[in-house]
Amino acid sequence: MKWLSVFFCLCFISPLLGQDSTTTTKNWSITGYIKALQNIQFDPINHSNNSNQLIHNRLRFKWRPKENLQFSLELRNRVFTGNSLHLIPNYASRLRNTSENLNLQVAWINEPDVIFHTNVERFYVDWKEKKWTFRLGRQRINWGINTLWNPNDLFNTYNFLDVDYEERPGSDAIKTQYAISDFSHVEMVYSRSFDRKDIFALKYFINQWNYDFQFIAGSYRGLGTWGLGWAGNIKDAGFKGEAQYFSDGQINISSGLDYMFPKGWYLNAGFLYNSEGLNESVLVWPQVNLNFSAKNLMPAKYNFLFMFSKEISPLLSVSMSTVYSPRLNLFIAIPSIRYSLSSQIDLDIIVQNFFLNNTHIGDMGMLRGRWSF
Repeated sequence: MKWLSVFFCLCFISPLLGQDSTTTTKNWSITGYIKALQNIQFDPINHSNNSNQLIHNRLRFKWRPKENLQFSLELRNRVFTGNSLHLIPNYASRLRNTSENLNLQVAWINEPDVIFHTNVERFYVDWKEKKWTFRLGRQRINWGINTLWNPNDLFNTYNFLDVDYEERPGSDAIKTQYAISDFSHVEMVYSRSFDRKDIFALKYFINQWNYDFQFIAGSYRGLGTWGLGWAGNIKDAGFKGEAQYFSDGQINISSGLDYMFPKGWYLNAGFLYNSEGLNESVLVWPQVNLNFSAKNLMPAKYNFLFMFSKEISPLLSVSMSTVYSPRLNLFIAIPSIRYSLSSQIDLDIIVQNFFLNNTHIGDMGMLRGRWSF
């Protein structure tokens, strides 16, 4: 019965807090959402199914005592139930974000059938003074430019298979930015993760010839690293790309084109090269490393992306994403449907299909409802 009490609190108390705060004072704000995710995993090789449920709540608190000063706090509350709690040992211990240094998480309930977990996802202070901006604390540092694969994103690698984590993980970091002009700035970031492996990097951003360029240099977990990113247009198509080199000889390069057609059609095609990725087929699925990091954006050396989406109506949209790694012979297809029940309530159906060496190795179907407040 404990988890029922938790669910009640997340569903009813959180939005009430948000409504009270936003109406009483202008320098305070509380927003967030509640999501319910049901997923079923199909294993056609072992002829087994796995069903899990997740209640996901996020609360965002912001306080601006002065025009140039802001404090931010975001909590991620999750209730897990389902078969995976029995199949994966020490499930709760695996929920911590590896990019964080301080342990600001707690498992309020950690039982064989239910886990209630809270993590402080954002906790930082912003201060602005003329051309300077300072941010200290747990924050999202987004240096990525490309749509899916971001070699320049040294601090918070995006896992495109994690469909329920659009905010992406945060880092315990110090960030300083100096605005050289309206079209250029310099940004410096230092962060430390729980394993005490530091990341320090400097980024120079400039707009030239109607293109955005960024140049990166720094140290990534003991390795020197240098990077380049760009974003612009080739006629009416968007053209983006990133490259990142590490002193151990590894290089990641990604590039992509995207185009918005009349009548709501959107297309995106991309490419990723990982010099240390697999360049041949493997015998079993566990040899494919999907633990993504700045050095492992995909397990294969060559990877291609094709994605399209279509707005059927203002309330209904569909999309299809496919990823193919030819030498590894890995194929992933992700179709999805989104329907907006109201301005605050969305319903998503998402399917992930996995194929290796022309063998169907698994599927995951997800049904998600979201209520924003």
